Amino acid sequence: MSAAEVQPTWEKLVRQERSLRRNRRLCTILQPSGTILFAFNLLLVTANFILFLGGDLMGGYFAKMPVLPALVESFPRGSWGGILAFSFCFAFLIPLAVSGIITLIFWLLDRKKYKDVSEPLNGSEIECAKALTNKAEAVYVLRSQFPRWSIYLETGILTAVLALPILSALLQFARGEEPAVLELALTCLALLLCLFVMFWVYALLLKVFSLLNSLFYLSSGEWKLYEQYQRLDAYWESIDPDEFAKRQQKAMERKKSRRRKKAAPPADDDAE
Repeated sequence: MSAAEVQPTWEKLVRQERSLRRNRRLCTILQPSGTILFAFNLLLVTANFILFLGGDLMGGYFAKMPVLPALVESFPRGSWGGILAFSFCFAFLIPLAVSGIITLIFWLLDRKKYKDVSEPLNGSEIECAKALTNKAEAVYVLRSQFPRWSIYLETGILTAVLALPILSALLQFARGEEPAVLELALTCLALLLCLFVMFWVYALLLKVFSLLNSLFYLSSGEWKLYEQYQRLDAYWESIDPDEFAKRQQKAMERKKSRRRKKAAPPADDDAE
């Protein structure tokens, strides 16, 4: 790293730190809120599909569920093309639009906050190198503090809710005067297969949405920022003889400590 790169690198680190602070807050808000809103909308379009495919057969069992029938009553169910287009817009675009609005608000607030704020880099070459290293470390730590959200809780809830009308139909068949054991067994098998398939379909859809939602707080990867920190730390050490000597001394002490541990005799378990 040359001296001419110091000031541009500092300005880059300042921008990264501000962006990561905003993105960390966005990640904390958008991950749960976006996933929950998408899961709820996905549940509604699934109910709409059940009514479209099952008609009166499944509609009677679905109508027994609370709240959901009233929510999907006005949804379009005229044709495959119409229901697919509506489902995509309702499930994906609405939550992404909400996330986009929240992101825009945060971006405008940050722009106003940092409009007239500057962080100059002053001092000697060694002091500037130290400041660069500390700033790069702070940037890396910020990136490592991004929360992680699991999609499998929502996936399990969606699958369980989907099972309710199917189970209701199954119980209705079982309570008949002469239930056919073979038909019940086949229905149970179909139910398990359906739930297994739908679980992974929901997991895939939630994963896709999670990736799309993460574009609103897209940031550099942890490894990239760690490599940046290592490069600047090596630059500081290369121009600061005191820091170099201090680290050499610590390395020698660690090496001696490891040698003493290896040379120490094993403990005698039989000694009293």
